[in-house]
Formats: sequence, C-alpha cells, structure tokens
Amino acid sequence: MIGKLRHVVSQLMMTSMPIRMISVPLLLTGFMMWSVVGCAETAQDASSDPQEAPQPPAMSAVPDVPEAASPPAMPSHEPVYLTSEATESMNLPFSDAVRTGHLLFLSGQIGMVPETKELAPGGIQAEARQTMENIKTVLEANGSSMDRVIKATVMLADISEWPAFNEVYVTYFPGHKPARSAFAGSGLAFGARCEVEVIATVGE
Repeated sequence: MIGKLRHVVSQLMMTSMPIRMISVPLLLTGFMMWSVVGCAETAQDASSDPQEAPQPPAMSAVPDVPEAASPPAMPSHEPVYLTSEATESMNLPFSDAVRTGHLLFLSGQIGMVPETKELAPGGIQAEARQTMENIKTVLEANGSSMDRVIKATVMLADISEWPAFNEVYVTYFPGHKPARSAFAGSGLAFGARCEVEVIATVGE
C-alpha cells in the first residue's frame, strides 16, 4: 500500500503537465501522502533493530544503610525482693528492700544494733543515729546511697521529740533534702522511739 502511494505521488511530481492544470487539492493530497509514507518508513526502520534503541541508564547500586542502634534495655519492673543474711537469720517477716525498675523501697528501720534485737542505748538521738546508719547500710548493699533518697517517712513514739530527732536526721542529707512525711505512732516495734522508711533511686 505504501509503495503504491509513493508511486502515485512521484508520477504527479514528475508530470510534464503545467502546474496550473493540476488541481490544488490533488497536490495537497500528494504531499500529505508523501509525508505519511516517510513517517511510516522512519518508524519501521527504528523498530527493525531493537539493539539500536536507546537503553535506559543502569541503576546505581543502593548503598547499604546501617541498621539503627537498638535502644538501651529498660530495667525490669518485676519486683526483686532483697534480704540480707542477717535479716534472714533473725526470721523477720519482711524484706530489707524491694527493687522495681530504678526505684528501691526500703522497709522501715529502727535504731536496732545490727545482728541483735537490742536498741541503741541513749534515747531518741542515739536511736535516730542508729536508724539512719541502718538505712545507709541497706541502701549501699543494694546499689544506692543516701544522696539518692527521694522520699522519707518518719514515725515517732513521742512527737515532742521531733526537734531532737531532726538534729540527727539533717546531718545525713547535707545536700538536697528528700520529700518527707512525719507522724506520731504508739507501739513501734521493740519499743523503739523512732522508725524511718525511705524510697531511693538505683541504677542509672
């Protein structure tokens, strides 16, 4: 079909007839056919050899992306019950402390001399000092310290002894003072004059 159209157009262009005797529509038709033929052949040539078709650029290798660092492990919130050999040997019905996460909860301490069931002699200030030393021992045995205490609860057998107790208490917290509650309570264990329990931070 394309060959026939090209032949017709060539004959029209080579005819010896005067140009005025060739109708304008016929000339236009010829030129249009010639253009169509040229475009068709060009497209046919381009598709005849697929190897000559332009190839898309090769994709560059994607660089390896390092894996994100894992977040630090969070401390376990399962409670851990901590009891010293001395407490176990005395068959006391409580743990020295319980740890959960980054918090350490101490049982109340009184002014009892270690490994005995005797209160420190000398009244409220002697008992207060022994009480605070007992707290310090438990904290350090379980990875904490006095400067990490964040809350204290104080119980006194006689609230009138508060000033005398406080003189001793403040010497154990020369820096930041923990939050604190205090109240009078009769019948403290072993007839103690004071009892103190604390909460402290532990670990990072």
